[in-house]
Amino acid sequence: MKNILLFRLSAMGDVALTVPIIRAAAEANPQDHFTLVTRPFFAPFFEGIENLSLVFPDLKGKHKGTLGLIKFFFELKAQKRWDIVLDLHDVIRTRIWRTLFRLNRTSVFIIDKGREEKKKILKRKSSTPLKHVTERYLEVFHKAKIQTAPLEVTAIRPNPMAKEKARKLLSKWGTKNDIFIGIAPFAMHDPKMWGIENCRKLMDLVQQKYQVKFLLFGGGKEETTQLEALHNEHDGRFNMAGKYSFAEEIAMISSLDIMIAMDSSNMHIAALTGTKTISIWGGTDPIFGFSAFGQPEAYSIHIPHGKLKCRPCSIYGAKPCSEEEIFCMKYVTPSLVLNRLEEQGLLYS
Repeated sequence: MKNILLFRLSAMGDVALTVPIIRAAAEANPQDHFTLVTRPFFAPFFEGIENLSLVFPDLKGKHKGTLGLIKFFFELKAQKRWDIVLDLHDVIRTRIWRTLFRLNRTSVFIIDKGREEKKKILKRKSSTPLKHVTERYLEVFHKAKIQTAPLEVTAIRPNPMAKEKARKLLSKWGTKNDIFIGIAPFAMHDPKMWGIENCRKLMDLVQQKYQVKFLLFGGGKEETTQLEALHNEHDGRFNMAGKYSFAEEIAMISSLDIMIAMDSSNMHIAALTGTKTISIWGGTDPIFGFSAFGQPEAYSIHIPHGKLKCRPCSIYGAKPCSEEEIFCMKYVTPSLVLNRLEEQGLLYS
């Protein structure tokens, strides 16, 4: 038996994308035990992986700062003898931990994030699509000679109680003839947000032609207020924000027929629960390897490559748009999204 320690603390979408690989490795090596260092909020992602434990450092408390990180290392070291350490994050915190483990003569393997390749795309020196981040995670396991089972798209599996609650709610809100579509209008950065007004227009267009119920996803006080306003405008729209636990939201997402999301964690969660996922892209682009896992390329909607010289303007969307308007998002109209849904055969009368 081997004890294998993994590091991936954030961001939410990146943590979600570790699930297919961790699940595949755990299933292929039932004799080994895996331990993931991450954040408590992400625990529902890993439901049902029997030989996986989760450990949560207190990064704002006793494990804050360099001394706190060193303290956390010694706490980990005291738990058991670690055979292998996999750094799936490669940030300052995990570099400190892995250095200490190396000094302790533990084998350490690190993700290659392809930073130089990504810079070439931003500088317009390359337009070659990069490997998906799940492939980068998989490479770390293979470098450590850890076998993996075939990856499954449906890697995030809601717990049965949450799934049953979702089933009952959907039965209450609609019939078996309804199409249930989730819509998640928000993202962490402005160049990745399509906007509430576009979402409103899209829902109007869809509900004029099809028997559809919309579930609205978001978080935070301001987002919840905006989604509640959309909910109040139409009987067939239901606000999920702030009303259910994270595990229950995942179960709701997994029960949808379609999810429409920005380049965001909701996009990744939906795809990883097996829900058909339409993604809308602005300043960022799937070319960097962060597309919705297992989804057809046609499900990603963005302005054609080369139409704007400034795009993609950033890898994660953190760079503010240099123009007065976010033209790449303006290109993606509600009619365009409806047409794509229809072209892909995702809507039916």
